[in-house]
Amino acid sequence: MQARQIHEDNFLLISWDKNKKILGIDWKETTSGMTDEEFKRELTLFAGYVEEKKASGILVDVANFGYKMGPDIQQWRVKSISSRYDAAGVKRFAFLLPKDSQISPMMNQSSPGERFLTRAFNSLEQATAWLTAAEK
Repeated sequence: MQARQIHEDNFLLISWDKNKKILGIDWKETTSGMTDEEFKRELTLFAGYVEEKKASGILVDVANFGYKMGPDIQQWRVKSISSRYDAAGVKRFAFLLPKDSQISPMMNQSSPGERFLTRAFNSLEQATAWLTAAEK
């Protein structure tokens, strides 16, 4: 991704590819010690960038992501974060997994209530191509 870094902190690096309208998260290994509140704070911060940049695609690299979600976090994410992505105009959301990871069918579907498409990939090139593909 020809992106420039726009934010970095202890848990993540956020990048923006203006030409492709892709906003990315590169999660760090430090996420293994992340609390639910820290995760919420990071996603809230990222959602602000999605709204500001009017990103049409989101690319989340989870190769180093170690955070284990608490029981209510997924529901909070869909209600509080995914709704902001929808309102900002996000069309596609891609997870980038390590090259040798198995992609489960659950990774290739949007959560109930999300209007954008979600897919998982083992290749940055494939993820970027899918994120920038024209809507069918």
